[in-house]
Amino acid sequence: MNKNAHPFKQLLVLVGSHLGMLVALVVILVVVVVAMIAGSNGDAQTMLSNLDDNMGLLLAMTFVQDILLFVVPVLIVARCFYRDNKREFYRYDLSRSKWLLALAGVATYALLTPFADWLGVWNNQWDFGQMFSLMSDEYTKMIYEVVGAAVNAGFIGLLLMVLAVAVIPAICEELFFRVGLQQLLGKWFRNDHVAVVVTALIFSFVHFDMDGFLIRFVMGMVLGYVFLYSRSLVPNVMLHFVNSALSTVSMYFALRNGKSLAELEQPWMLHWLPTTICTIAAIVLFWYCFVRKRNTIQQQSDDSEPQCPVNCR
Repeated sequence: MNKNAHPFKQLLVLVGSHLGMLVALVVILVVVVVAMIAGSNGDAQTMLSNLDDNMGLLLAMTFVQDILLFVVPVLIVARCFYRDNKREFYRYDLSRSKWLLALAGVATYALLTPFADWLGVWNNQWDFGQMFSLMSDEYTKMIYEVVGAAVNAGFIGLLLMVLAVAVIPAICEELFFRVGLQQLLGKWFRNDHVAVVVTALIFSFVHFDMDGFLIRFVMGMVLGYVFLYSRSLVPNVMLHFVNSALSTVSMYFALRNGKSLAELEQPWMLHWLPTTICTIAAIVLFWYCFVRKRNTIQQQSDDSEPQCPVNCR
């Protein structure tokens, strides 16, 4: 197999590997839960209590989950189709310019935060049905249980939480959604912009938190276009990490200071005028740092190509 194989075939390998790893993960979790129940003398309530207080086990489960679901499928695609072009496929360009683009991406999303909060308020007014509401509640409960366990564990718990919630997902999810899914969808659709939108929709949906669907969709769009125009995974990992780390660390200190769940869920909203100004500033910053730079590089590349004389044909 090679990189010239049909994109749909490559997508099938990616999705099939993802589903296979999902089955493997379920088997692993069943074995772990059975072993923990047996170790708790058959008391499931004691087992769950021990799990909530065990940051090391939560970290290990998060690591295994992200590696199996997000990293292994991309490695399989690279092995099958890009054996001789892995650097091009993974896009791990660590040059100084990519780190500067990472800072520009972080600044862009920071300026978009007020707009995202407005979308979040609008999103909360939607009725997704009982099933999706239950999924959102379970997702929120899981996050707060992890943060609560981190608060009980002190500073070490904070470090482990940042590793489990910010560092590992930033690397693994960006590898799957941007390097794997978005690139292959772009080849299949022959339209990078459609690939960005579809990937952002999938990225938001698979978190199973419909109360934050629009916010994650905006985040997915920003990550998608940062990857498209930077042509490197570095800015994406940095932006994803900073966003997740700031939200979880702020949640950690809020719970540590005794704030309730209801207080933490209150949106932080600016007036429409500063929100509009920040959004326009984000668009201008992104255009200047990403779109304009890529167009300039492309133009320089075209100008450097040798020109064929008229009589060479």
